[in-house]
Amino acid sequence: MISELFQTMHKARFSGIRIVPENSPSLQQSCVRAFVEGVLRKTNNGDSAERLMQLQFLPAPLLTPILDRMCRYPELRDMLRDELTDPVVFMKLFNGYVPDYDTLEKCLREAAHSRGRPAVLRDLANNYCDTLRTELRLVLHKAEPQNQSKIRARVLESLRFGDYLYEAGWCRCGAEVLTLTNELLALLPPPGRALQMECLARLLRAQIGACLTSRAAHTVQRLLAFVEMPAGESGAALLPLVKAYLQLGSYYYHVQDYDRCHQWALRALASAADGDAPAQGDVIDVLQLIALFCIAKERHDLGNMLISQAVQRARTVYGSLHRKYADVLQQYGFVLLRMNAILPAITAFTECLDVTGRVYGLLSPHAVVLEGYLAHCLYLRSHTTGRFDMALRHAETALDLAHQLMPTSRRVHQQLKHTRDVILRGPDHRRDTKESQPSRERDFHPFSLREIKEKFFELDSSFERDGLACSG
Repeated sequence: MISELFQTMHKARFSGIRIVPENSPSLQQSCVRAFVEGVLRKTNNGDSAERLMQLQFLPAPLLTPILDRMCRYPELRDMLRDELTDPVVFMKLFNGYVPDYDTLEKCLREAAHSRGRPAVLRDLANNYCDTLRTELRLVLHKAEPQNQSKIRARVLESLRFGDYLYEAGWCRCGAEVLTLTNELLALLPPPGRALQMECLARLLRAQIGACLTSRAAHTVQRLLAFVEMPAGESGAALLPLVKAYLQLGSYYYHVQDYDRCHQWALRALASAADGDAPAQGDVIDVLQLIALFCIAKERHDLGNMLISQAVQRARTVYGSLHRKYADVLQQYGFVLLRMNAILPAITAFTECLDVTGRVYGLLSPHAVVLEGYLAHCLYLRSHTTGRFDMALRHAETALDLAHQLMPTSRRVHQQLKHTRDVILRGPDHRRDTKESQPSRERDFHPFSLREIKEKFFELDSSFERDGLACSG
């Protein structure tokens, strides 16, 4: 009987006939389901409180569906969180699925709902930094040539991870990872100026985001040393100059040195190339920087046009459910707020909060910032409507999230408490309640980068044009 069954199966396989329904689960899917359900039974019986050590030895294509399956069971959230805060397990997913982080981010969102421990990425970053410090100590004691390739691989991985933490809103954690990455990079034999400049530019961006101004000033001096090297020594054609110019301009905007911000914004704009898709991210960043500069100089029409072009490009290049689009949308809301366009700013921040919630979840530092912005905008809007309760609700939500995610961030807590106190005091009768109504970002047709450069230089005669050709 069994031999006849095998013969029938072989004939069916070689003739292309399926012996199971087409939508039936594969062997791997059945194994994953059985494994996770076995873990769930042990957890419910109180027999499995320890880590799943065997997951560390699985390849990413097997590890990913297991963690994805665990997301279905609230009882496994604590265990899921423990696995994701293990750098070995997390990096398998992070390195295995570079083009698409959807599954990874879904797992992170679910793990953030574990009991009283929403800061998954912060704890992961701390564990990862411990790993980097251990490797630094080992390298200093054993300077073996065969370790160089491992160090370089770790440096490249850490650069991406530090950037990921920054994009997810954990700027201070990203700065810590990138600081240790820079120390690892210094141990390599001439690692190349391009890699050193890229590490410093990413580190500076994270330090600016974390308001680490004194550390950022030191990083600026190091980055300037590379930027100002003669082209023959630095191989300028291969260097990420636009990224360096961008971060230098952002730093000087952050410290309100607008003349130097102007200088680096112009250099970044002149160096930007509107060509292939990878360069589009740099173009969008350049547009954001010069828009912020224009708003700081009260050139509102020009600033609104530039940030609108950045929003349109981000939506076209990345789509409306992407972290980059959310970042540009937040800057758009900030620009509108500075222009006293309160109602459009509320719309922009609300959409940004929705996108951020879908990408990172609402238990993230981005949500703290956006809730704070919404509280401030709704307070200003309440001078017209008389409704201060919505503003107060957003302020309380922001404070609650800050206590959960950033209990030691005194500056964030003080700012949010100040916003709440202002709302509780009621309307400010000294404030002019007249709001501006600028053109919406959809009212501007898409300009080429050449056209943007021409408009930028033409609309403000005080901008220096010498040596800054408007060639695309």
